[in-house]
Amino acid sequence: MKNLFKSFKTRVVLFSLITGLPFIMCSPINDDCNCDPVTGEFFDIHGIEVINQYKKTGENSIDIIAENEIVPFEKYNGLSVNYAVNYITNIPKKKSSFSSIYSAYACSCIYNGEAGSKNEKYANITVITLNDFDEAHRANDTINDLMLVKDEYLSDYLQNDTINIRYQGIRLMLDRKPVLNQNFKAKVVVELSTGEIYQDESYSIIIQ
Repeated sequence: MKNLFKSFKTRVVLFSLITGLPFIMCSPINDDCNCDPVTGEFFDIHGIEVINQYKKTGENSIDIIAENEIVPFEKYNGLSVNYAVNYITNIPKKKSSFSSIYSAYACSCIYNGEAGSKNEKYANITVITLNDFDEAHRANDTINDLMLVKDEYLSDYLQNDTINIRYQGIRLMLDRKPVLNQNFKAKVVVELSTGEIYQDESYSIIIQ
């Protein structure tokens, strides 16, 4: 009987791989994978924090630039806008009768907030330089036309990104270094589709 059950499990897994039948994802309710506890797979934004970052020097490394630190432009990784969030649960309460079979072969844990925002989309993001940047961008001017999200300018990204917010933060990169004042300090205003507005200022750094 033991060998028969083992053979059955093997056939189920092979059938899943061939047919594309998804494996059961682990959660606090289905804990066969020893996953960490999950408060909620969705998140709700209730604040922001803006920090300056170096470019990665190694895998999974994040280096924060200190206030008034001098950084070469080629090593500057832009403004990291991190969201303060509450997690919202929507995990189903039923557990599949096949979960013990699947999880014995392939586990996929659910992490807090991995499903994105439950209800929020970007309405607008505004970046304002607090010092003179160049002739066209003086102190308190908007510099959205200088900011990149991945490979898109910020205005294009906001126009194309019409789904709920997926990540618990966004990175805004400068396309050039300041020329009138090397001290770079910016304010970021995030407006959400729910009517919420959050803002924060980065500390000053020196970009050369």
